[in-house]
Amino acid sequence: MKVPFFRHSIGEEEIRAVIDVLRSPFLTTGDKNEELEHLLSDYLGVRHALTTSSCTSALHLALIALGIGRGDRVVVPALTFMATANVVIHVGARPVFVDVDPATGLMNLNQLEDILRRQSIKAAIPVHIYGQMVDMGALSGMSERYGFHIIEDAAHSLEAVRRGIKPGQLSRFACFSFYATKNITSGEGGALVFNDSSHYERLKRMRLHGMSLSARERHGKFVKYDMPEPGWKYNMTNFQAAMLIPQLKRIEELHRRRSAIVNRYKQAFGPFSFPRIIEEDGTRSAYHLTGILLEDREKIARELTRRGIGVSAHYPTPVPLLRWYRETFGYEKGMFPGAEYIADRIITLPLYPSLTQEEQDYVIRTVQEVAGI
Repeated sequence: MKVPFFRHSIGEEEIRAVIDVLRSPFLTTGDKNEELEHLLSDYLGVRHALTTSSCTSALHLALIALGIGRGDRVVVPALTFMATANVVIHVGARPVFVDVDPATGLMNLNQLEDILRRQSIKAAIPVHIYGQMVDMGALSGMSERYGFHIIEDAAHSLEAVRRGIKPGQLSRFACFSFYATKNITSGEGGALVFNDSSHYERLKRMRLHGMSLSARERHGKFVKYDMPEPGWKYNMTNFQAAMLIPQLKRIEELHRRRSAIVNRYKQAFGPFSFPRIIEEDGTRSAYHLTGILLEDREKIARELTRRGIGVSAHYPTPVPLLRWYRETFGYEKGMFPGAEYIADRIITLPLYPSLTQEEQDYVIRTVQEVAGI
């Protein structure tokens, strides 16, 4: 049997929605983007949402909106995708890496507070990794005491809640991904959500070159546009938004299926299961990624692949130990023990709503046989 690492949940409704847009005269950012933005802001309980080309572009725009640049320091967890730190470099600021909890992969807030006592920090980017949220109540309290901005990297956690709080509700900005393997997807794409209305018009311009009028606003008219300041090409297309709308409308159904799959894995693998699920009132995971932590990861992952099971590692190297960061800033192995513990051991397993019981049985049986658990 072959079990791919990922299958998307795009069905006939999404396909018809895209075809309808392709038959319309408007392919670039348009009415479907606005519909999706309203649905997103309602779902998350925030005032504003803007669709973007990726979570990376959303993070970059958030840093720009807050005036973060050369000479500033921004806290980033050591375990994340490289883009979280790269955007800090792109605005001329310096990432300050903080270790993570080896049981959950979430930012170590005690270590963060130690850093805040010793350094001037302009912003922190908590990563809600694997589908679970950093404790935003505690982090928000720190931001008030020490005076830094919070930008949430919520690429893994659209459906997540922590003690009744959703991404974007206690931060300046939250950023989402709709990449090919995310819980809802448009292949590529992202979103930026926030509550401060003073940012809305500027960010709407900045995601599209800084133009004062978008193509949709100019459509059917002869009107000149201006450019108050240069921006970027960070907009999402109308057909990408059309693909996401039906998925967002059934996101709770998709979430229930992912939850059931994760629960079966946890029952099967017990203490080897990762991450530990946070059990607090008003808290739930988005169940974006799940896996196991094993000592002989490379050998076991290769054998699982040989037997037809798609696996991955999220993430195989902490960001500060990637070559460029090591050579530029002098980071060394042993500096981030929590992140290194996970990175050296993690195997992420197939997790998607269309995974059948037969397929999951095969994954569980094969992992137990190959890993001896």
